[in-house]
Amino acid sequence: MATCDIDGAHTGRKYRVVQMRKADAKDLAALYKAVWLNAYDYPKEWREKRAISEDEIKREMNSGYFFFGVHAKGELVGVYKASVTERGCYGEQQAVLLEYQNQGVAYAMYEQFLEFAKSSKCAVNYVNILMGNEPCERAMKRYNFYKMGEPWEQSKGMLVQTYERKVDEEV
Repeated sequence: MATCDIDGAHTGRKYRVVQMRKADAKDLAALYKAVWLNAYDYPKEWREKRAISEDEIKREMNSGYFFFGVHAKGELVGVYKASVTERGCYGEQQAVLLEYQNQGVAYAMYEQFLEFAKSSKCAVNYVNILMGNEPCERAMKRYNFYKMGEPWEQSKGMLVQTYERKVDEEV
């Protein structure tokens, strides 16, 4: 997951995370476009790849991806996607609207991500974090994720670190 909005003063309980449906694909695509096209810490090609379309979201839902979102004042303000793999529960493509960053939206999604893995009977949660992304690295520490292996190039010139967490571990 990426483009974190972390604020240590918030617990994440301020926001409710819900599973999104195909009917929400237009709103999901608009949020991804608004956030990822402006995520300048990432290479341009990666940002464009992450600003997925409504049709692509529907295809991913059909192929087993789950999208989860946070609403505030009637609008979608945060989202991430997850998949259940042989390894565990994989979270990625987190996005939070700029005006809702540092308000606990990402923490709410991380807490729900942990619960989703537990309810999906996964042994671990895992994510890839852009090297040097301090807000995401703080989230990894807060939720007891640990580094797996060495950093690797997920896209040309973009180093990420894989983090993992045992589902049954206390936060």
